[in-house]
Amino acid sequence: MARYNFDTSINRRETNSARWDVKENELPLNIADTDFMVMPEIEKAIKNRAAQSCYGYTYVPEKYYEAYIRWWRVRHNTKLEKEWFVFSKSVVASIDSIFKHVGKPKDKVVMFTPVYNVFFNCITNNQLVLQECDFIFENDDIKIDWDKLEKSIKDAKFFLLCNPHNPVGRKFSVDELNKIINLCKENNVYIISDEIHADLDYNKERYLSILSPSIVRYEKTILLISPSKVFNVAGLHSSVAVIPEIKLKEEIQNGFYSDDIGEPNYFAIDPIVTAFNEGDEYVNQLNAYLNENMAFLKEFLLKNLPNIKIIGSNYTYLVWLDISCYESDSNLFVKHLKERTGLVLAPGIIYGKSGDGFVRLNIATPRKNLEDACIRLMKYITEK
Repeated sequence: MARYNFDTSINRRETNSARWDVKENELPLNIADTDFMVMPEIEKAIKNRAAQSCYGYTYVPEKYYEAYIRWWRVRHNTKLEKEWFVFSKSVVASIDSIFKHVGKPKDKVVMFTPVYNVFFNCITNNQLVLQECDFIFENDDIKIDWDKLEKSIKDAKFFLLCNPHNPVGRKFSVDELNKIINLCKENNVYIISDEIHADLDYNKERYLSILSPSIVRYEKTILLISPSKVFNVAGLHSSVAVIPEIKLKEEIQNGFYSDDIGEPNYFAIDPIVTAFNEGDEYVNQLNAYLNENMAFLKEFLLKNLPNIKIIGSNYTYLVWLDISCYESDSNLFVKHLKERTGLVLAPGIIYGKSGDGFVRLNIATPRKNLEDACIRLMKYITEK
């Protein structure tokens, strides 16, 4: 059995890294990619592709969709059909295009908040109207405000779901997903389910896809998936929309082509096929490492900073921290933390108003980086 090394640090400074373009003393644990070496089999697939030395136009072969189908069947007990797939360069690009071609200006979009901040851009870019349905934070747990959701969804066009949820690291149960689906069905609302964090399930209980066999089937369901988070290949720009209703699939596919997001770049296929066909053990070991990182963080906070609470955060590699006992303004907390210690976290306010008083921390990093981050956080709090 191959052993993968998650303790090795890679110097990503001065490499045009969106995350690591920081000062020498700064430690960025804010943006959602990993600091781990890519799976060697993926690197080999890229090198083999590059060795062909002619980087012309390419198309999506059947083996690409077959790799997705195998992965979701084996890992998630979910049967997907080849005819349901549409290639897209990214999940965000897919959401933007769906809003543009399926919706129209002033249509309402409902989302649980706080939520991934780029979703807000997709809504405003297409002149849609946002309806936030804030989570209820109670006893270090995260609950759905069903009354507010039922009222909000009555005149909506879209419900945009993130499962597992970014930034709070929460998955949704069978009952919750079925209730959401039934509400969308009753009100003729399209449901778009972003499941890009699907494989980061280091707890024993796996996440459930919106297309899992235990979930009510609804013809206005759109599943968006990608290997970019779990295999750290976001820069390859490779994802899919999975749409069982064929007319809806064709409408969305035409929109993707119109927006020039429906054709792959030269390196978007082979590495992904390799990841989904050969990556089972890598993901098992990655999740085990993340579980250990989470255990370390919990123990450190409990011992040294007990007033900082981890809320939810049982899935994804993103941890939602309640820092409200020290600062209600998350922008100020993050600003001063960075200035005084060099630790860079994401302020909760960027994920919606209900995110203020929280910060997001990425634990997908070698243990020594996480240990360093904890020491910096403790230094800031004790000297505050």
